[in-house]
Amino acid sequence: MERIGILGGTFDPIHLGHLIAAAYACNHLSLDRVLLVPSSSPVHRPLHSPAAVEHRVAMCRLAAAALPPFEVSEVEVARAEPSYTVLTLRYLAEVFGDEAELVLLLGEDNLHLLHTWRRLDEILDLATVAVLPRPVAEPPDLAPLEASIGQEAVAEVLRCRVPGPQIAISATEIRRRVRAGISISGLVPASVGAYIAANGIYAETGQAGK
Repeated sequence: MERIGILGGTFDPIHLGHLIAAAYACNHLSLDRVLLVPSSSPVHRPLHSPAAVEHRVAMCRLAAAALPPFEVSEVEVARAEPSYTVLTLRYLAEVFGDEAELVLLLGEDNLHLLHTWRRLDEILDLATVAVLPRPVAEPPDLAPLEASIGQEAVAEVLRCRVPGPQIAISATEIRRRVRAGISISGLVPASVGAYIAANGIYAETGQAGK
C-alpha cells in the first residue's frame, strides 16, 4: 500500500523549515511521496492576504523539484470554496482509492487549533495525523482537543510524532527580510529565493502571517 504524506499551508513562501520537517516525516514514516498542498484562502488566518496563488504554487514546484518524493497538488487552489482540510482529504481519498494510506502532516505549532477544524472526526477517519516538530513557546493546550475527540484519540495523534530538529524559520520573518533588503539565503531553497527576487514578491508589501 502506498503511503502518501500531505502537507498543506499557505506557503507564503515555502521555506526550509517546511521542507526539512517534511523530509524527516518522509523518512520516519516511510512515505512513498509527499504532497505539498498550497491553500487558496487561509481559513484560520482570515486577515492574512497571501501572495498571488500562482506565485505560491510556482515556489512550491521549485522546492519540490529538488526533492524526488515531493509533489505539488493544486486541489485547494483550484477550488472556489475555502481550503477546508476535510474536503481535500475526501478528494485525495477518492483519487488514490483504497490502495493508499493518507498521512496528514501537522506542525506542532498548529496542534492547539486542531479541535477547531471542520469535521475533525471525518479527518481522523480519512487520514493518520502525524505531528511535525516546530518551535513552540510552551506545550500546546490540548484540553479543548481532548474535549472534542477524547483522550484516547488525542493519545493516538501524539503517538505519531516525527522526531527531528525544531527549525525556527517563519514566513513572516522571510517577508520582513525581503522588505528590508536583507538576504534570505539559507531560509528558502536557492531556486525559491531567486524566484522571489526575480518577481519582486514581498518587496513592497506589509503582509502578516506565518
